[in-house]
Amino acid sequence: MTGRVTRTALILALLMTTLLGCSDEQAVTGGPMPSRSPSPSPSVPSRPSLLRYVSPSGHDSDPGTLDRPWRTLAYALHRLYYGQVLFVHGGIYRENIAHVRLHQGTAQSPITVLAYPGENPVLKGTVSLRRPTYWLIDNLDVTGDLHARNQASFMVKIIGGRAWTWEDSEFTDTAGRANVLITGWGVDEPAAFKFSGNCLHELPRPPMGSTNLFLGAMQAGAHGIVSRNVVFNADDQTNVRIGSGAGAPYGVKLLQNTIYGGSLGIDVRGHPHYVKISRNAVGGSPAPAMIRFHRGLPHGTTVTNNVAVKAAQLLRPEVRKIVHGFGNVVLGGDPDFVDTNRCDGFRSHLDAMIPYGASSP
Repeated sequence: MTGRVTRTALILALLMTTLLGCSDEQAVTGGPMPSRSPSPSPSVPSRPSLLRYVSPSGHDSDPGTLDRPWRTLAYALHRLYYGQVLFVHGGIYRENIAHVRLHQGTAQSPITVLAYPGENPVLKGTVSLRRPTYWLIDNLDVTGDLHARNQASFMVKIIGGRAWTWEDSEFTDTAGRANVLITGWGVDEPAAFKFSGNCLHELPRPPMGSTNLFLGAMQAGAHGIVSRNVVFNADDQTNVRIGSGAGAPYGVKLLQNTIYGGSLGIDVRGHPHYVKISRNAVGGSPAPAMIRFHRGLPHGTTVTNNVAVKAAQLLRPEVRKIVHGFGNVVLGGDPDFVDTNRCDGFRSHLDAMIPYGASSP
């Protein structure tokens, strides 16, 4: 992802090894914001036998070693087993990945997919992952192929799964309904998932009702975290959609994200259960409120300690009566972001912005 701190650049060394208590929505006024320390790098096994490699210049008939890497991500993903690490060399992988059987990792031996240190791999196309279990994907960008003949409804689709993480990646230019869809499987998946530190932007032109991030229908046992992502959109479309007429998420926490621009920040539909929306910076939209709830009572859903930026209000007054929330504030003026056209541009110089969004401590 352009402009981000690349955690995998640290991995070669590892190969051998409060403002949150306000009542209701309050106006605040805006000094320098501290930078957040990078998260720990993923661990990498020291045994070379557990390392695999893929490169645009490789061949799928090769064994996937450093000097003889595989060629396609679809081939590589199917051949990973618990405890193994796939290093993805930089370059463009033009693929539409679907119906790939994923082996399961374990808590002690997850399956890990990482950008090769210092390189930037990009999947140009689509990917659908079904029930990833103990998988970690780090620094693998995905961009839509606008010239492909058959366009999938979702550029990235993750169905169910347990204890999976996708982080520090960029998702852009979908030709379908969403850059990323996370949706349920059965009665208790996805469980303990984490979608974090990513950047999502650019939707179809002209607008066609798409969204950057879509959290779909889930059942009672599902739970996960969507945190520290930057989601922005210059087009007349919604940035984040939570639920639809087909159902809504269950037990998802939307924490410390920066969501800016578009026609609306967050659109909530389909009666979400126990969804927590907290410490997000949401704004830059012409909508009368930055988070919109449609008809119906959200069960146990909370909206707390968020900031609406360059906006009149976070929630409509009638919504505040049915949605449990406190500590939400409004910063009506310019949030003084560095550059709202870049993934790394959403850092504010205002003290009032310190507790909120993807760059918050």
